[in-house]
Amino acid sequence: MFHITRDDLAKKSDAQLKSLFNQAVQAKPSARRAFAQVSFALRLIRDEIARRGLRL
Repeated sequence: MFHITRDDLAKKSDAQLKSLFNQAVQAKPSARRAFAQVSFALRLIRDEIARRGLRL
């Protein structure tokens, strides 16, 4: 579902980054693997938001 890297996130606009974070938060994982992928995506997105000094 979410295949992103730190470099991908660095290229996103602030609005795209916030939107992606919201999409990841709203995802309803049906299996443990999906949950792990979403959790990792959230961590990457949250780190990039913090690096930019943005607020959600």
